[in-house]
This record gives sequence, C-alpha cells and structure tokens, in this order.
Amino acid sequence: EIRARQAMQAAQAGISHAAAYMKVGGIDHAGGAPNDVADAITPVTLTNGASYQVYYCNPNVVPPADACDNTSAPTNCAGGFIEVASFATPLVLACGRSDDSLAKQPVVVSISRASSLADPPENPVISKGGINVQGSATVTNYFSNLTIWTGDPFTGVGNSGKTFVRNPKVPQPPMTATPPDRPTACKESDDYICLTDKTNRGPDIIDSDLTLANLSDEEMFEQYFGQDFATYRDDIATRTLAAGQASTLAGIEGESVVITGASSDVSLPSMGTRDSPVVVIIEGNLSQAGSTTIYGVVYVMGDLSASGNLTVYGNVSVQGDVAGTGSLDIIFDPFAISNAKKLGKPGLLSGSWRDWL
Repeated sequence: EIRARQAMQAAQAGISHAAAYMKVGGIDHAGGAPNDVADAITPVTLTNGASYQVYYCNPNVVPPADACDNTSAPTNCAGGFIEVASFATPLVLACGRSDDSLAKQPVVVSISRASSLADPPENPVISKGGINVQGSATVTNYFSNLTIWTGDPFTGVGNSGKTFVRNPKVPQPPMTATPPDRPTACKESDDYICLTDKTNRGPDIIDSDLTLANLSDEEMFEQYFGQDFATYRDDIATRTLAAGQASTLAGIEGESVVITGASSDVSLPSMGTRDSPVVVIIEGNLSQAGSTTIYGVVYVMGDLSASGNLTVYGNVSVQGDVAGTGSLDIIFDPFAISNAKKLGKPGLLSGSWRDWL
C-alpha cells in the first residue's frame, strides 16, 4: 500500500511538473529556440526516493497498456512523437514509481490552453482612431475586400503606400492558403488589384465608422479578448513584461504576451511563425524602429507610429491613431490568426484525468 501511494503521488507530481513547464513557454522551448519537437522532461527523483517520468503525447492516440514499462518516448506515447499541430493541446502521460520501483502508476490527463482571442479580427488593419501615414503603408487582404477600418477619418497611406485585395478573377481561397506576393507598384496582377494609393482611395477602406469610434477602449478590448485587460493579463497571458524588456521576445512562438507600461513606448523584435504565431498586447504606444516581422495579432492600447519597417502577417488593431514616417506592411492571414486563438495559459482539461491505461 505504501509503495502504491508513493507511485501515485509521484505520478501526480509529474502531471504538475508537465503543466508548470508548459506554462512558461509551451512544450517546445528548451535551448531558447523551438525545433518542432516536444521537449523531454528529465526523470525526477523525489526526496522520499519515489520518481516520475513525463511524456507529451499525441492527444488523438491512446497510450498502450504497457506505456510505463517502455523505455522510449515513441513507444510510450504510441504512434510516435506528438505533432506540432497538437503542441497546444497535448496528452500528458506521467509514470510514477515507488522508491524501490516495484510499484508503478500511470496517470494520463489532457492539457488545453485558454482562449487568447474571443472574436478574431477579419481584416488587416483596425484603428479606433484615424490613419495618417507619412511614410508608406501597404495593406493587403487576399481573402476579402476590406483592408482598413477606422473610427476616425482616414487621411492616407503615404507617398508610396497602397492597398491590395484579391483579383476578382481568382476564386475564394481556403483559409489555409498562403497569400501570394503583392506587386511592387499599384497595378493589377494575376492575384491582386490595387484599390488605394496616394492619389486614389478605393472601396476597400471604411473610415469614420461611428460604431467603432463610439466604443470605449475597454469595450474594444473586451470585444477582441472576451474579458477586461487586468483579467487577461493575470489569467490568460503566458508572459507579462515591462516595456523595456520587449527585446527579450525575439524569436518567441506560440505565446500570448502582454507588455505593460501605459505611458511607455515599445519597439518590437521579430517573433512568431505562421504555424505558431503570437498575440502581443501593448498597454502603451508602439513606436516601431528597425526591421521587424511578426506573425499573429498585434493589439496596441495607445498609438502606433513606425519609423522603421514593420511587417505583420495577421492583423494590427489600435485603440489610438496610426501614423509614422517608416514602412508598415500588413498582410491579412486568417490561418495565422486562427492559430493564435488558443495561446493562453494551459490547464488540465476537466474530466480527462485517467489513472489507468
């Protein structure tokens, strides 16, 4: 009985270890950079001599009955290593053993991540304020005919700025389609037509929308994220840091990040991929310098001003105004946005606990 209890308690400790590890960067962050392989959790021996080993498994495959007798992760998990698409919702297998290893106890539980987007955006650029870019803003939507939506007046996309939508000769693509490259000039191509430049304004822009303009900042935030800012910051975001620490985000993937400091200006590094994007919420202003590429959703609670080159595959939404003398290149990507919907803190899925195989 003592050995059985030791093994069970060790397995429970393993489940807690797996959940805590996932909360501080997902299941693929060892070594500082993702490699599309679930990290291995080194076997742990507890102070009473009991031990556990943990595996992240494919959520769609049931581990075999002898999972805790095997010595390799593919065999333990059945069906091989977990695929990247399931990194946000893995099945966790914890094998607990007594101090003399005579008793062993498997525990299986599913982990799911909290929703990081309640109502995903449906076009590239949304601003509750206005847009007046002096540099260049190129905004592209291959999936619908709306590029820019503002609450205050739209003034311009800059001297070399332009907007593109899909050429009506092209059938509606699936959400997973990769947006093709845009022309360098404001002209028609096989894939796109150009609707707006420095001298022409097309029907792809909706501005002075009272419905958007009359939203309070709090209402706009809750519409996107389903809760108030403080609750999201404390309960959903996988990482919260001060404005001066933004450079430490370089290269991260698959996280929901809050950058605090309402009176601060932030410049972001490159982060995210199409398969593993990010959600970045900036409590202050985004004053972008340098060259940066981001996959996912960038939400600015202040103003956006770019003096450098900012490229976003997904969406940029701003509670204030959009301006700047640099280059903004925003490409709407519903696939990246869809992948950004489940990037909140992970937790054990209710009803999934199983202490048998």
